[in-house]
Amino acid sequence: MNEHGTGRLLRPVVLVIALVHLVLGVLGFFFLPEANQTGENTVWIFSATGMLNVIRTLIGVLGVVAVLKPAAIYGYCWMVFVAFAGLTAFGVLSAATSSAGDAVNFNWADNVLHALTSLSALIAGIVLVRRPSRERTGRRADV
Repeated sequence: MNEHGTGRLLRPVVLVIALVHLVLGVLGFFFLPEANQTGENTVWIFSATGMLNVIRTLIGVLGVVAVLKPAAIYGYCWMVFVAFAGLTAFGVLSAATSSAGDAVNFNWADNVLHALTSLSALIAGIVLVRRPSRERTGRRADV
């Protein structure tokens, strides 16, 4: 895999994904007062629950590590795609039913963020797979 060309192009995408989730995750820990009722813990328009903050912080830290080590970007993109596709599916069901016992407490802003994150990670992962294969086929034709 051509880490210099493709990795350099995808670093900003991965860094944006990582920093958005890292900031939301870390800030979310400050918006968890015990006095608030479920559903009132938010960072801007996004839910801030303990489990969701841990997930976002972990995704952010792993993304920063992937940016520092370009060989890890491929695995990070696919991991984020799978994880956030699942979170989106669960979040849509959770927000649509609005059950009171939901520990994660997704709202529609979270669902949109998770869907966009999943989609951008999927596109980045596909670009990583497709670009080197095009470069290899081009080199074979020249030989």
